[in-house]
Amino acid sequence: MGGNEEQVKGKTTTEVARTGRGRAPSTAGGKGDDPSPQGRGGTEGSNRRGKRGSVTEQVSLFERVPASERLAWPDIAAILSGVVSSLSKLMGGGIVAFYAGCQMGGVTVAITFVLSFFLTYLVGKICYREGLSNNVVSRYYIFGKKGSAAGSLIWIFVIVGVLAVGTVQLGNAILFAFGWEGEAVRWALFICISCVWVVMALFGTKIIARMNAVFVVALFCVMGYVIYLIAADGQLVDAATHGILIPGVQPLEGFAYSVNYAIMTSGLMALFAADFTRFARKERDIAPVAATGSLFAIITYICGALVVYYGFDKSVAYFSAQGMDPLLAANAAVTNPGVSLVLAAGGVGLAIICLSQMKVETSNSIGGANAVSNLVHSLFGRKLPWAAAVVGANAIGLAFILGNILDQVNAFMSYGSILTSSWCILLITDYYIVRGKMGIGKVGIDMEAPEKAVHWRGVGTIAFVTVVGSALYATGMVGVPFLVVAPLTMVVYIAVSWLLRDKVRSGEIG
Repeated sequence: MGGNEEQVKGKTTTEVARTGRGRAPSTAGGKGDDPSPQGRGGTEGSNRRGKRGSVTEQVSLFERVPASERLAWPDIAAILSGVVSSLSKLMGGGIVAFYAGCQMGGVTVAITFVLSFFLTYLVGKICYREGLSNNVVSRYYIFGKKGSAAGSLIWIFVIVGVLAVGTVQLGNAILFAFGWEGEAVRWALFICISCVWVVMALFGTKIIARMNAVFVVALFCVMGYVIYLIAADGQLVDAATHGILIPGVQPLEGFAYSVNYAIMTSGLMALFAADFTRFARKERDIAPVAATGSLFAIITYICGALVVYYGFDKSVAYFSAQGMDPLLAANAAVTNPGVSLVLAAGGVGLAIICLSQMKVETSNSIGGANAVSNLVHSLFGRKLPWAAAVVGANAIGLAFILGNILDQVNAFMSYGSILTSSWCILLITDYYIVRGKMGIGKVGIDMEAPEKAVHWRGVGTIAFVTVVGSALYATGMVGVPFLVVAPLTMVVYIAVSWLLRDKVRSGEIG
């Protein structure tokens, strides 16, 4: 793009990871509203480099990315590939294959790739142009300062929910590996694991960032070994062509379940990836980043389906011995891929699972803590100590576990799909259609201008479509809420914006 851009040298994956995990200060710190990448930070960020100890501190969530901190797209793509390689993603592969069957699961995989790519690309391009994180862009464009509490609540529900799911999956793998039993032991283990996430979020992010690539490679090596074992047993064809394997699940029901999971994770990846795409050197770099992240998600799905198949029978027997009926035992076998990895690789597999989950769950813990901190600040105007935010996020995660989130994962994914998709669609509609095509509101965030307390158009729209989508899903009228939520979000927001266009253009309302 400009001359400056060509002189920027790429940064390592470690630096990208550290950058994306910065905590937002309570006040904005950018410069002007120059829409070009070069204008987003000026020399101020560069001059601070020598005064600060980490890249995290150099580019906070409320600071536009300086030209000197922009990154080559493979560095950003490497981070996303690490994020999608986790037990929860492996579980997704099992859900898709076992609930929908391999043929319809293939349709779900195609939907996942297309939706994930376009949401990540469109949301990522907005954050690249602004040089700001998704949370900050959403705050200025669709939520408002106090209204951003809505985004924080969504983020807490989704990110901390995924954190809780991962904690239970890892805990169950450890319980299986060591043969531990009893509710007291189970809860003691979950609490200990949560304490590890707290410690790593507070003190271990640099270690995790440096080992990111190693963890990803190690996990894929173990999954490759599982696939080899399946092939050696002559079961690879059956593992890739079987139908629905969960007792009592009807084809449309299973397909809807798998699609809801795909939509939820696609929206989540788009919102999460936007915090990294803002560091891209050029706008055209967003496309390969989105494609790489989406491709690795699909690869992990496929590996997950095969891993769950490998250990399914023994996993069902293990959970049945705990008193579960056949349906619950089958569901537990699918949602706990860590058990299958332990069956295949023993202690080595368990160690790799622990390290891989540490990488992902530390990021989830930090993301949840950021949401808790922003929620408190937006509602009460007070800064929450970072340690308190981290502990609070993990405490909420334990509350999710107390509510048996893994047993309710279908409902969690379905409601999560409503929240993440409505957020993405709302931001895309606002930026590209309402502000872009219709000229209702300005494009380009002025960090120095006074913020509106609440953007009622955005908050009202997301609240309305969430209630409608949730009601239709809960009553069984709609199996895939996205089919209603996506068009309804666009129609409602465009209609409200058109009716209030004069007040928006005059700056009377946000």
